[in-house]
Amino acid sequence: MTAQTSAPSMPYRNHTTSGLPQCPCGHGRDHYMVSAEAEYRLLGYIQLAFGISARPTKVKYRCRRCDTVFAATTDPAILDKHY
Repeated sequence: MTAQTSAPSMPYRNHTTSGLPQCPCGHGRDHYMVSAEAEYRLLGYIQLAFGISARPTKVKYRCRRCDTVFAATTDPAILDKHY
């Protein structure tokens, strides 16, 4: 019998050991394949329609490879980054 080497089944995975949330692909919040999507209140969407900046109420992180939303935050520091 021959010995088989175990090769990773999905070499594109970004294996990290941190406890941060990851999508099923293994991408974390800071991976280039992850997009931050902002959610706004009704007034925020109206402001955006007129070209006025609006502060989001929530930021969701979606993987562009598997199209999974794997994290969301309402942390004021992160919301200010997306303002």
